[in-house]
Amino acid sequence: MTPHSDPWPEARETPLSGGRLLLREWSGADLGVGLERWRQLDSRLSDVPLTASWTWATTWLRVYGDLLSARVLTGEVSGRTVAACLVAQGVGQSAGPIPLRTRHVGTAGEPHGHSVVVEYNTVLAEAAHRPVFQEAVAWRCIEELGGDEFRVDGCPAADLDLWGVRQPPTHVRCREAKSFNLEAAREAGGEPLELLGRSTRQNLRRLLRRYGDVETTWASSIDEADEILSELKDLHQARWRQQGQPGAFASARFEAFQRQLVVAGFGEGRVVLYRVRSEGQTVGCLLLLVDRGRLLDYVSGFAPFEEQPSPGLVTHYLCLSEAAGRGYRAYDFLVGDKRHKENLSTQTDLLAWAVWRRPTLRNRVIDVLQFARGLVRRRRTPDVPAPTETLEPASVGAERPASAALATPPV
Repeated sequence: MTPHSDPWPEARETPLSGGRLLLREWSGADLGVGLERWRQLDSRLSDVPLTASWTWATTWLRVYGDLLSARVLTGEVSGRTVAACLVAQGVGQSAGPIPLRTRHVGTAGEPHGHSVVVEYNTVLAEAAHRPVFQEAVAWRCIEELGGDEFRVDGCPAADLDLWGVRQPPTHVRCREAKSFNLEAAREAGGEPLELLGRSTRQNLRRLLRRYGDVETTWASSIDEADEILSELKDLHQARWRQQGQPGAFASARFEAFQRQLVVAGFGEGRVVLYRVRSEGQTVGCLLLLVDRGRLLDYVSGFAPFEEQPSPGLVTHYLCLSEAAGRGYRAYDFLVGDKRHKENLSTQTDLLAWAVWRRPTLRNRVIDVLQFARGLVRRRRTPDVPAPTETLEPASVGAERPASAALATPPV
């Protein structure tokens, strides 16, 4: 990765720490030292969140580190590292036509069309020190780092209270992440199919009869995983291009992240590649992430509708069923409005995209433009109320474009 030489203090104690937690910042030539402390913390803790893991963070830095200025923040107590996270400076962020200087917690802030679109974004921390660490990171980013906005992208909505202890966010957008409870299916002692709605059960039974014997592959080697990923890419791109969209893999950085993540995470059990075939033809391929026993539906590729009936629904259901037998806790479809997510889910979580706006000249200009735009609208349609919000940044909680990670066409 390319080091950055921005002047940051080697170590400082935050006013929130009460003399207990020391917030350290690592960048430039010292970035590797911060990452090594992160790695040691990762190896010491159990049940590490995927997006806060050393593997995820270093893979992202290898691919995006020359594009975004990113730093490691660690929390120390009595000389022992108890928490770590990334803070990245956004690239290509804007509010309408006005560029914004943004700071992001975690692996976020990439230009539109090249993002990994992080979800379940969080920090790595010992439970006892997590609240004060998140408070300290938010304070540092809002009060000292400058810029126009501080953002926490795709975090569990329940975490907002920790991020907003000193100052509540200016703007929050929450979105539903639907999932299937695999533990409940095992406890019920039947097939996952029995926990779905009646019409979905009937539809799946009809489709599975139509497909007949199918061949499923849960990749057991890195070579097999790479083969499935390559086929997934081809199917994904073909579908999106048919709809006039570039597709997620049009971004060389996005593809590089996927391939490097498979190499780094497959042996650790953090990545699953899955494929369904029928009569020698591929029905669908899935790249799933493993986060504390949950499978996350990250990116996929399916056969054309003209060749295979409901390929997405069938592929996901077969994978979900096998995941239940393999002991996973849940099958998470992440955010996004797709019919198969509604049909195959039994529960819902909330993820949040939060923004803290700073009182900068640029934000004042945005506010003035927003007010002027509202005046024009009210003159054209007198019943329109006066504006009460600023221009919303284009990337905050926005629908994933076809060129972004996680995006999949209808299945």
